[in-house]
Amino acid sequence: SLRMNKIPNERSRLYFLLAWFHAVIQERLRYVPLGWSKHYEFTEADLKCALDTIDIWIDLIAMGRTNLPIDKIPWEALRTLLSQCIYGGRIDNPFDQRLLNGFLSKLFSLTSLNTDMKLIIEEQDEKLQQPLVITMPDGVKREQFITWIEQTLRTLIQQPSWLGLPNNAEIVLLTTRARETLAKLLKMSSIITNDDEDITENIPIDQTTIDTSIQGKPRSDTSDGRPVWMKQLHNSCLTWLKLLPTKVTTMRRTTENIKDPLFRFFEREVNTGSKLLSVVQSDLRDLIAVCETKKKQTNYHRQLISDLIKGVIPQSWKRYTIPKNLTVIQWITDFSDRVKQLESISKLVADQGFKSLKSCPIWLGGLFTPEAYVTASRQCVAQTNQWSLEELALQVMVQDSTDQQQQIQDDCTFAIRGLRLQGAKCRSNKLSLSSSISTELNLTLFKWIRSTEKKQTNSMITLPVYLNATRSELLFTIELESADTSLNEFDYYERGVAVLTSSIA
Repeated sequence: SLRMNKIPNERSRLYFLLAWFHAVIQERLRYVPLGWSKHYEFTEADLKCALDTIDIWIDLIAMGRTNLPIDKIPWEALRTLLSQCIYGGRIDNPFDQRLLNGFLSKLFSLTSLNTDMKLIIEEQDEKLQQPLVITMPDGVKREQFITWIEQTLRTLIQQPSWLGLPNNAEIVLLTTRARETLAKLLKMSSIITNDDEDITENIPIDQTTIDTSIQGKPRSDTSDGRPVWMKQLHNSCLTWLKLLPTKVTTMRRTTENIKDPLFRFFEREVNTGSKLLSVVQSDLRDLIAVCETKKKQTNYHRQLISDLIKGVIPQSWKRYTIPKNLTVIQWITDFSDRVKQLESISKLVADQGFKSLKSCPIWLGGLFTPEAYVTASRQCVAQTNQWSLEELALQVMVQDSTDQQQQIQDDCTFAIRGLRLQGAKCRSNKLSLSSSISTELNLTLFKWIRSTEKKQTNSMITLPVYLNATRSELLFTIELESADTSLNEFDYYERGVAVLTSSIA
């Protein structure tokens, strides 16, 4: 209390702004990956360090005066220290850093100490005649701020919009928790099904002892003499094997097509998919044979059985980036879709030649290395037009539903499908905020143009493109024009707007 009430009077108001800022960024951690892309350790130590920083600068400028002119407060120095040294030092995502900078620019500026400075603008609701607006309290003493909190904030129902998020952000939070809980329940169910026995210990080396446990007690609950877990695993392996395509046709190299960057990229993708498909099919067939007592298992098979029964994806199958809590059936379904896309691409090249790759719509999230596709398309345009890579810039055009089948008319444009937009919608190739959790974008065209030809306006918003809904992998960025010119980039970052190449989480 004594520290906050020290002169100049502006000190206490800066303390309040810092406390508000600290509360907002900490509360947004509840809504990861929407509030932030990952969990950051914002602690009380950061707050204390920030308070000390404010004290040092204010004492240096005030020199004992009771009041300090607002324009004399070193706003830029405070923002920089808070952004780069105190709070921003642990942030490793550039868009999280932009979000942090946006909050600091909003709360620590020349107008921040005015009583009409808006702290909260509640999201418009059908039940409200007008949105709730909460402004900076008029006070200079700690007691005055506490009274304002008790009489104003605690009488209201706090919404995610107080943090800058859409009010349905709670749905995202609950969905994430539900997925995690369901994954844990599936694992627990598998363990309980095994009658509290250790699978790795009870897998017999000799198949003739399959109906007897290590302790010599019967452990079979099925009519054919097999334990319950083995029968379930057998059925699961048969189902998973049916979901997978039989094969992926590899692409044949020639002296002509090997010069094309897109062909080289897809050749690598197809080879990767073909090899992994072979591994998965071989493992599943082996496990089916083991469960049918036709094959003796090795240590490798025992580890596979242990993983699959617990709902864990085997390590030998993890050849590309996937969400941490993905279940086996989710992985199988996703991998099957990826392989089917690669098979269709391989067939297209065999029928129409490698040049057809430029006009083929691609599910970007279904590639093993989607960022490499963007690089390959850029190299392809540079090679075709004899341009340097450095002078090329990406232009994005989201098609309307009426022209999804629009033909690609030049060698600089590539069609992307399956992108999802979180927190916003896109109409007539213009971006606007939305109350929807996510919307699927229509066919999206990526066009590489020279930087000098790129449209430069203040309404262009740079958005992150993430691999999937966990937002753990930032692939690249795109620019879309805002339909509302009064909104800036921070307004979109505050709402957690981003593009996803895949919806798995």
